[in-house]
Amino acid sequence: MPLLLCLAGIALSILALFGLGIPAYVLCAVGFILCVIGGLMRARLSLALAGMVFAAFVFAITPDGFSAILEMMDVNPRGFFRVYDGASGFIGALLILALTLLMVRRHAPASFETMLGASDDIDRIVVGVGKIAAWLFIPMMIVIFYDVSQRKMLDFDNNIIDSAFYFDSTKLQELQWHLHSVLFLLCLGFAYRYDAHVRIELVRDRMKPRTRVWMEFAGIVAFLLTYCYLIVEFGWVFASKSYEIGEVSAAQTGLSHRWVVKSMLPIGFAFLFAAGLSAAFRCAVFLFGPAHLQAESGDYAGTHHADLPEDVASKGPITD
Repeated sequence: MPLLLCLAGIALSILALFGLGIPAYVLCAVGFILCVIGGLMRARLSLALAGMVFAAFVFAITPDGFSAILEMMDVNPRGFFRVYDGASGFIGALLILALTLLMVRRHAPASFETMLGASDDIDRIVVGVGKIAAWLFIPMMIVIFYDVSQRKMLDFDNNIIDSAFYFDSTKLQELQWHLHSVLFLLCLGFAYRYDAHVRIELVRDRMKPRTRVWMEFAGIVAFLLTYCYLIVEFGWVFASKSYEIGEVSAAQTGLSHRWVVKSMLPIGFAFLFAAGLSAAFRCAVFLFGPAHLQAESGDYAGTHHADLPEDVASKGPITD
């Protein structure tokens, strides 16, 4: 039953995106409440949290969502968001955080195990998306190879332009950066999960694991999640405007449907947001959970690629 409630809440939020005659603010409100009830009834924390975040996101971006409520209150939505956009998002985030903590308490005495389970669920999705997106490397290399080869062949025989094997170089070059953009954006969360992003480690490497986790946790909450939220929000507007005007390449012979690649910006940062949330769960378990769970949470939070094995740290590396 709790699982069905969460799924029903997510389904209602999806319907709100397409506008079926029922105002989005009604569908999103009902969907949000169903996910909250499901989470309090001990549905999987990851599913309940995803439902709440998705319902709040749809409520914020759809014209008949939050904007419609403001209009009914005789408030100009454009002026409101210009002044209070950050504050309204912060209040919404605090509400979701409070409800999430309440759901975690409902799973007591297995609250920290529940948080690790939610982190594992999120990681499976983020890592899976990253592994699938990594395959875009192959068509990208093929396009680059063909584009370069084709231009070299034109130096010897211009008749290739009239053949079925000729493709406009502008289209090929734009397809290259389209594929690269999608590959890069969809692998952001995957790279963060495996601590593969570049860090400034002159100070961090010298810290104890617990201090390092505190720094990671503070950085996730204060910077990573808030930054990703802003990119997702404005990136959605960026892509939707492109879709509405039917944007195409500025080049006369370029690719059409520019909104497709632009939509990857909010999607990619949404997965990075999810990866940051997963890491925050692990950091919280490492900092506040029982000692026997620190090793499990520490596969991200407590370990670091700069850490040396004890024998190497004390005796130095083995040399010939």
